[in-house]
Amino acid sequence: MTAIDHGVATRSFRPDAPDALGSGSGPAVTFATTEHFNLQTARALTVSEANGRASIYLAALASNLIALAFIGQMSRLGTAFYAFALILLPVLAFVGTVTFLRLVQSSVEDIAYAYRIALVRSYYLRLAPELEPYLVVLRGTQAAPFHGVPGAWQLALTAAGMVAVVNSVVVAACAGLVLVAAGVDSLAIPVAVGALVGAGAFALHERHHRRALHSYNPGAVDRAAILIPPPQPADAA
Repeated sequence: MTAIDHGVATRSFRPDAPDALGSGSGPAVTFATTEHFNLQTARALTVSEANGRASIYLAALASNLIALAFIGQMSRLGTAFYAFALILLPVLAFVGTVTFLRLVQSSVEDIAYAYRIALVRSYYLRLAPELEPYLVVLRGTQAAPFHGVPGAWQLALTAAGMVAVVNSVVVAACAGLVLVAAGVDSLAIPVAVGALVGAGAFALHERHHRRALHSYNPGAVDRAAILIPPPQPADAA
């Protein structure tokens, strides 16, 4: 095939973009693709931040448990051990709580970015409807971008749910140690109270997670992430 024939064949299989999209759609498509890339980058950053925060919390928990083991051996589970544990465990519980809250925020931000990416993809389909067979398209309304909330087990499978489970165990251990340090000799009582406290802590974590997903609103995420100043008059300095 000669170069002329190759050029003719290429033009015969390539749609005429200016005729199909209109002469004024070129800059709009460029802006849309740039916004699409920015949204994908922002969504990747939410996942990266969530993994980093969960790793920091788990690393802090592991190092503190090793320190508690050493203190327990040295003090023979004496007063120093309980004092050290009752200082570290509440701090770990606080770190776990704020980590969980941020992971929930990151998950909501991820959903908002995914919704914005879907809006950009709908713009692509309006410009080129022939692309619909090659894209995954779910028809819906803008008024309800997020339908339903996952169950309790599905929430526990997320990074926020994992931190909620671990943090609830930390809270339960702290409650049990408080009873032992107060002089409760029976092992069953601290274990039972710790289990009840841990279950209540996990229920509170799950309730917050579920309420955050129920109250999800893309506009709230946009106001927190993007600020577009109002247009100024042409004669303004």
